[in-house]
Amino acid sequence: MLTLLNRARYQESDECVCITFLTCDRKRRQGGDWRTIERAQICGLPYSVRENEMRGVVDLNSGIKTTAVHLHLIFEINGKRVFK
Repeated sequence: MLTLLNRARYQESDECVCITFLTCDRKRRQGGDWRTIERAQICGLPYSVRENEMRGVVDLNSGIKTTAVHLHLIFEINGKRVFK
């Protein structure tokens, strides 16, 4: 999974991935929404976020710059299930 994500680097690669994940924000007590990003690329985040197994995602269709996604909440990449 990480190999696919790392190949799709923002402004470094032409490759994109389609990911489906759940949102979660413990501090605000929000989340549980399914989100799908059709054309996503990985971008940089602060080191504290990366240490918590999260990655920044850029949605190339809508232009939203950075969405933090937890690796354990990604369920599909390019239509293939990640976790059972």
